[in-house]
Amino acid sequence: MQEHLIVSLDGKDYLVEPGTNLLQFIKSQDTFVPSICYNESLGPIQTCDTCTVEIDGQIGRACSTTIDRPMVVNTQTDNVQTSQKEALDRILEKHMLYCTVCDYNNGDCEIHNTMDQWGLEHQTYEYKEKPYEKDYGPFYRYDPNQCILCGRCVEVCQDVQVNETLTIDWERQQPRVIWDNDTTINDSSCVGCGQCATVCPCNAMLEVNMEGNAGYMTDLEPGSLAAMIDLTKKAEPGYGPLFAVSDSEAAMREERIEKTKTVCTYCGVGCSFDVWTKDREVLKVQPQHESPANKIIIMCERKIWLGLC
Repeated sequence: MQEHLIVSLDGKDYLVEPGTNLLQFIKSQDTFVPSICYNESLGPIQTCDTCTVEIDGQIGRACSTTIDRPMVVNTQTDNVQTSQKEALDRILEKHMLYCTVCDYNNGDCEIHNTMDQWGLEHQTYEYKEKPYEKDYGPFYRYDPNQCILCGRCVEVCQDVQVNETLTIDWERQQPRVIWDNDTTINDSSCVGCGQCATVCPCNAMLEVNMEGNAGYMTDLEPGSLAAMIDLTKKAEPGYGPLFAVSDSEAAMREERIEKTKTVCTYCGVGCSFDVWTKDREVLKVQPQHESPANKIIIMCERKIWLGLC
């Protein structure tokens, strides 16, 4: 067995087992590096470029780097900050921040949390609206105008659920996720497993029951919502105060949404998950990622929504 390797992280040396993923090692040392498209259960997808760090003097993705030699890694150099800022700006070019009135403002939004923790105050590139409408299925809906094209939903559909329904059409002038050969969710081969909504880092894939029900101001008409967002952004000098307000609103939601930990009894696997309810109505079924039986998977989410589990 190969001996441990010396990795210098921001000037401090560590002994690391060969074969360790660099991003996971960095996070294990409580060092912040943004990683919006990365999900430990899916592996490196390499689409967002937010996890760039300096490796032996060169900028590279931490998510796709395996520690196989002694390394000098820096996460705070000017080059790293410039690279990460560019990647974050490109994401906000595809995703409009309106966290306080977003149905997904529940503390789990990885775009919100990343921008806030990174300290982003202003975006360089203006958000570009896409010429697509929302698409609704029985259990979840897709909003192309909030999609950052990270590819998580495609990865989980193809490699975890192995249904191969989702792909990203990169040939379009404005790419988007499509179902089968560009049909609607309802007319596609989608089995309603809900894995895409589970791994989505934002509100692009969202449970239908969450929409308009999760927050205190999420049921506004689209016209009123757009006017409020525009007015608020013009009044605030930066994103910091907006993140603070949305964090407070997210905390308030904990009082109205009940989260019940439970185990599915439909079969013998023993999937563990949280059921989110409001006034006894199911809003969301969230797998417990730490569960050894299912991790990010719920084997019978469709049956849960139908009340069969």
